[in-house]
Amino acid sequence: MRFNRLVRLGSGLALFLALGATSASAQDGGSCDSWLPDFNCDRSGRWDGFHHPIVSFPLFEDPFITTGIYPYYAWHEFPGRSALQGGDAHDVSVQARIALTDRLAFIATKDGYMWKNPDNPLLDDTEGFLNIAGGFKYALVQDQEAGYIVTGVLRVEVDTGSSDTFQGWGDGMVLPSITGAWGSGPLHIMADVGAQIPFDGNDQSTSIFYHLYADYNVTEHFAPFVQLSGLTWVSSGNGEIPVKLKRGIVPGSELTLDVAQSALGTGAFEGADLMNLGSRGVNGLSLWTWAVGAHIPITDHVTFSFAYERPFSHHKGIFGQRVTTGLTLEF
Repeated sequence: MRFNRLVRLGSGLALFLALGATSASAQDGGSCDSWLPDFNCDRSGRWDGFHHPIVSFPLFEDPFITTGIYPYYAWHEFPGRSALQGGDAHDVSVQARIALTDRLAFIATKDGYMWKNPDNPLLDDTEGFLNIAGGFKYALVQDQEAGYIVTGVLRVEVDTGSSDTFQGWGDGMVLPSITGAWGSGPLHIMADVGAQIPFDGNDQSTSIFYHLYADYNVTEHFAPFVQLSGLTWVSSGNGEIPVKLKRGIVPGSELTLDVAQSALGTGAFEGADLMNLGSRGVNGLSLWTWAVGAHIPITDHVTFSFAYERPFSHHKGIFGQRVTTGLTLEF
């Protein structure tokens, strides 16, 4: 089992290093031979007309090497037929990025606080911190004149969150991915593909994630966008994450996720893009969502964005609908 986990981790690292090896032949989009170029050079890490995507923000990393702060608020509704029997969750998060060079950036992409309010009478309303994830991204190929960029990303998620929000479970995971963008005139397209590979494949599930995004600058201060997002689980966990029952029903009691799923007859489900529940029987399942929204640039360095998202796959799990809002505050 330990060997299998090392193979999975090694595969992700090998992918990232192999992509990095191709960067020697990359075309540069305007270099600055200085550390922290956004503080020391007259440089724009995000090219004119391109925007920062906000849908599935814990996973979807854009390819630009930027410095900034990115606060989010998301409202997420649970389906009535899910194990939570309806209800909703509220999430407040803040991402941070800093360009170390004109090609390399440190990124902090997951943190925050969640309030969870299920309608299932057996479950309490709870709140708590989410896990923390961060890492680095490196621009492998960038040609600003031709309007394209390809970037390799490597992140690690640490299980520091609260069990009341189904976080803090397992031994963490590594998230290798590759992301790219292309633009011509007012039209811009971004896409990525990556994986969530747990250090302990028994406790948590392994998945592949992918996103396709397009926006169009109608005016200087309005750019509508559409996005397709997907998650496909390729291996399952052991279903042992504890599910606490509501206080006063059976004091101090809890069930494992596997037992709770069987008792409620919900079948296997996972935690979408924010939580890895380690559910049994999810291998082969996919969750696909569509989203529409808009970016509203306020100044050259500040943009407000909002989006509405729904699933369109047969399997929906705990995803009913979601509204995401965010600010992009970049140097």
